[in-house]
Amino acid sequence: MLSVFTTGANSQCEADTTVYLTDYFFTPNSFTISVGQTVAFVNAEGTHNVDGTEESNPVSFFLEETEGNIDGVCMGTVTFDVPGVYTFTSSIGVQPELGMTGTIVVDAETLADVMADFTGGGGLENLAAWQSCWAFTTYYSANYINGQPGNTGWVGGVDLSGNEGYTVFVPTDAAVNDLMELMNLSQFDMLAFYDMVPALAYHIVPGVYMASDLEDGMTLPTAEGQSVTISIGDAGAMVDDANIIYPDITAFNGVIHVIDHILAPAGYPGATTWDVIVQSPDHTILEQALLAEGLDEALRGQPILNDNEPAEGPFTVFAPTDAAFFALAEASGFESVEALLASQFMDDILYAHLVEAVYESDDLFNGQNLTSYGNENIGISIDSEGIAANTAPIIQADMLAYNGVVHSLGEVMPYDFPDPEGTCGAWKINMLTFGNGSEGWEGSTINVFSNGTLIASETMTTGTTESFSVPVNNGSRIDVIYNNQGGSWSGNHGFEVEDQFGTVIYSSYASPPISIYGLNPCEESPTCGLIEVTFTDESYDGWYGGNMAVYSESGLEANIFFNPDFDGDGYADYQSFEERTVMVTVNEGEVDFLVSSPVSYPTQCGYTVKNPAGEVVIDETSTTMAPPSTFNFEICESTASNVVEEAFEANTVSLFPNPVGTAAQIKGLPNDETWEAHVYSVNGKIVHRQRGVGNEAINVGTLPTGLYNLQIRVTGKSYEAIRFVKE
Repeated sequence: MLSVFTTGANSQCEADTTVYLTDYFFTPNSFTISVGQTVAFVNAEGTHNVDGTEESNPVSFFLEETEGNIDGVCMGTVTFDVPGVYTFTSSIGVQPELGMTGTIVVDAETLADVMADFTGGGGLENLAAWQSCWAFTTYYSANYINGQPGNTGWVGGVDLSGNEGYTVFVPTDAAVNDLMELMNLSQFDMLAFYDMVPALAYHIVPGVYMASDLEDGMTLPTAEGQSVTISIGDAGAMVDDANIIYPDITAFNGVIHVIDHILAPAGYPGATTWDVIVQSPDHTILEQALLAEGLDEALRGQPILNDNEPAEGPFTVFAPTDAAFFALAEASGFESVEALLASQFMDDILYAHLVEAVYESDDLFNGQNLTSYGNENIGISIDSEGIAANTAPIIQADMLAYNGVVHSLGEVMPYDFPDPEGTCGAWKINMLTFGNGSEGWEGSTINVFSNGTLIASETMTTGTTESFSVPVNNGSRIDVIYNNQGGSWSGNHGFEVEDQFGTVIYSSYASPPISIYGLNPCEESPTCGLIEVTFTDESYDGWYGGNMAVYSESGLEANIFFNPDFDGDGYADYQSFEERTVMVTVNEGEVDFLVSSPVSYPTQCGYTVKNPAGEVVIDETSTTMAPPSTFNFEICESTASNVVEEAFEANTVSLFPNPVGTAAQIKGLPNDETWEAHVYSVNGKIVHRQRGVGNEAINVGTLPTGLYNLQIRVTGKSYEAIRFVKE
């Protein structure tokens, strides 16, 4: 350490600043000097000393008592090599109480001061390293954060605005930006994440090492506890894997070397679970599969570190190795692992290996059941051979990340590949993009139903055509439904349906693509054709809670639900819209449109129906009433034929009582009138049939509590629809 001060009572008082002592005054009594400057004290009147032994002074100093005269007596000079605030007095008798005190501020440009010059307008701004400097001064400068060395947030008492000497390796803004991209964090969240303090300490070396002091192979212990390694090559000096690009930026208490990469201490978590997988040489196939299925962004989410925006996760990833995927492809009859990756089954396989929660190996126990990202069960077993997930052994556990953990699997979890064909073979669904359409599928899926049961759900994952196949059976009803879970429709994409012979039997390139209901494998084309049903909703609530069942002579053609739960999370997939169109296959003859009204703003909802020629034949878009059902309508005949049948007189038929207990009486029919009644549940299924005469009671005692629609038809007359509640 440099000398603190020197005195020379017998020397001439030559100094950078001179202080004169007279009775009860120092002149000047308050001033600022730089580190290394000298101060001379000259007594011009009275008997005084100079007492700088106050405990708060960085270093003590004292000049002995002298008697002054008008010519001035040189008491001595002091050289101030240590920065800080010094107070002094003449401590003889009551002189301090009479006001004979003074203050000297010894100013120095510390490492923290130099770092401030990297910010906007500072002299070092052109070196573009202000983000790192802001972080260093936030956590390691008492002067800048009004803290004290040793408080929470400090490592080893490091203070870059203090007197101890340090060497600081400061990464450039470009290096910080690369790390923020890798971590998937903003500047604010990056600065605040919980390992920032020790990570910065790994860039700080106690002691001052100029560039000329660095030698090849040298190791320097850091304030974090681990050591960095110096190497010297043709391009100059490096610290670990970072190049020193601007060396020897000096300060009173040390030196700064600007580097082009962030230094990474050993043993810290990976940035994200995605980062862990990418950096693993044994998980390249898993990396490809996750990219192809668009899951990389989910695995880059930082819900733990970033509370400013929603993010999926955190995740536990059960990660099969490359060898595990090769084994699965061979055992399952695929020509290659590439064929497995391109198959429609990969999304289900991947979802089965992800858990949206963090389970390190210590959190797992024998018999435990975890719920996968695909809502499937993952059974944990633990025995003398180790831990297994659905019988797949964990061969390397606890690869930690800031958004979860990765466990490497020696096998792919067992997967039951579905039968490729039904009794009518397999149909193929082609998901298409054109122009710049790849973004259009974001958040959208194609869902295929057979007789109301979901048999396939696929999401576009590339910018080109993707296809998947579904087995189809004779007598089944196939619905191909486009679902936009993102809530906003986008163009430049569509889909096609190919039958078992490769013939395109339906295609839609609209914006958004139009769903198709009621395709029948192994049967002739519908005798009437495709009709277009458009649902309107001025409230933008998407017909919430409502549905429409369409029946033709051959039976149920479509059961159109709104806000279904396609993703199986137990909640409706809410979709707001003002207008939505679907296509429905129908046969000639009477067609019924059985409506269950929306529960939100039903009077603002309506629908229209177009025949196969594109003509509007039904218009129920009045906003003064809830959308009614339409019965006995012959789509493929002249609309005039729909009004020739004798109809019930308005409001002549009713059900009493309503709500209904076990039975209710039909009122308003002549005693000799024979009728047929069908009771429909809210999802369009017939749950009760009955024939009767006149005002005979209808028996519904076996039905569960709920809302139902009753259709009554008398021979030669149209249907009458009555909604009732079963208690």
